[in-house]
Amino acid sequence: MADLRSTQQAFMDFILQGEMQNKAELPFVSLIEQGQGIGVDKRAEIYFNAYRSRFWETIETDHEMLGLFLGDDLFERMANGYIASNPSGFRSLRQYCDALPEYLKQDEFFSQYPVISDLAAFERRLLTSFDAADAERSQFAELQVIDPELWPGLSFRFHPSTQLFECNTNAVESWQALKAGRAPEADENRGRRYWLVWRGEERLTEFRSLSEPEYRMLQGFVRGESFQQQCELMLNWCDEQLAAQQVLMAIQNWFAAGIISSINC
Repeated sequence: MADLRSTQQAFMDFILQGEMQNKAELPFVSLIEQGQGIGVDKRAEIYFNAYRSRFWETIETDHEMLGLFLGDDLFERMANGYIASNPSGFRSLRQYCDALPEYLKQDEFFSQYPVISDLAAFERRLLTSFDAADAERSQFAELQVIDPELWPGLSFRFHPSTQLFECNTNAVESWQALKAGRAPEADENRGRRYWLVWRGEERLTEFRSLSEPEYRMLQGFVRGESFQQQCELMLNWCDEQLAAQQVLMAIQNWFAAGIISSINC
C-alpha cells in the first residue's frame, strides 16, 4: 500500500498534468478502488473535474462583472487557461484569483484588450477592501486640536480597507454599467484614471474617482510621508498659497469618508 505522502503526490500529478483523456496511465488511477456501479475511469473523472469546478466557481464568484463583460465563451476560455496555468498555492480559495489580472496582461489573446485585466484588477481591489480587517476611524475634530506648529510633521495611518487603483481604460465605468444592467460604452482612451476604494462605516465597499493631484497626495500619505511633504508635492499643480489649502481639503474629505485611522504627530 502506498504511503500518504506518495498518494498525495500521485493525486496532485493526476489533477495537474494534462487532460482527462491522458490520465489513464498515471499512478493515481491504479490506487482508485472499483466501486459498485461506478468504474475506476468514472471515479477518476469525478476527482479530476471536481478540482477544476471549485476554481471555476471561485472565478465566477469573485469576478461576476468580468464574467458578464466577457460572455460565456470568452469566460470559459479565460477560466480554463487560468486554471491550467495557475495551480493553487493557497489553503484558502480567497487568494486563488489574485494573479488573474497579471495572467490577463500576459495572455496572448486577452492582452490585446487591456480593459479586461484592468476590470479584473478593480474587482480584486473591491474584494480586498471588503475583506480587510476592522480598525478605528479618526474624526476631523482630532486634527483641529493639534498645535499648528506640529502640522508640518503630521502623517496618517489609514484604514486597512483603503485601496488605490489607476488604469488607462474605462474598466471602472464598465463595471458600474454592468452592475446597473447596462452595456459598457466603448473606451475612448481618455487617459489615466485614478480611484480610491474603501469599506465604509456601514461595511459596504465604496469607491470614487480622484484627480491626479489628490491621488499622488494620498499615495504619499499612505507611504507615511508628512503634511509638509505633500504640500511641497502640490506645488506641481498649484501655487504656494493654494498648496496647503488643497492638502487640507483633501484630508478633510478623507476623514469624512472614514479612511483615516489615526494621526501621527
